[in-house]
Amino acid sequence: MMFPIENNDTFLLFFHGLDSSNETSKYTCITREPKYCQTVNYRESFAEIFEIYDALIREKMTQYPRVVLAGHSLGGWFANHFAHKYNLRALLIAPCIYPSEVLADRIPDVADMKLSFPTTNTEMVRVMVEVGDESLDVAVARRTLVNLPDSWEVDYFEGGHHRIARSSDIWYHITDLCEDPIVWMDETTYHGED
Repeated sequence: MMFPIENNDTFLLFFHGLDSSNETSKYTCITREPKYCQTVNYRESFAEIFEIYDALIREKMTQYPRVVLAGHSLGGWFANHFAHKYNLRALLIAPCIYPSEVLADRIPDVADMKLSFPTTNTEMVRVMVEVGDESLDVAVARRTLVNLPDSWEVDYFEGGHHRIARSSDIWYHITDLCEDPIVWMDETTYHGED
């Protein structure tokens, strides 16, 4: 059996998706600490979210030697945006690649914003794309996620992101990005010791 040893030098900051919160299964399935997910309302004041997240990231960067970002859907766009800004590692779970186009009818503020999806970060970036996802066009992902730095890894999975948490895949990527050591124990020697 594999057991991660939490690496308290690495802080995980998670960004939830549109109309979601820190109760999303993509975040709650992550058992490592320290971690945090700030619940925000993207619809209320989209421009202010940049300031909220930026202040939060800068605060955590002063407190921890390493900060890793993770995000789901629209939160995946934010994770990618700030990972590029601060040269941080990131896990992008079914990221919204072009929010200005995809979400213009749900968040009118984004229609006039130039929200690019850069793919030049040389730190480790892991992308989980769900084939059949109702909000992420896989063809767009396959056109956008090309000619990536060697530090990027893109995985395509069957099934939509709102139906399957993929907790084991998220755990695998988070453990790798955070550099949490793994301890292997066989079941004959493990008896609940710390």
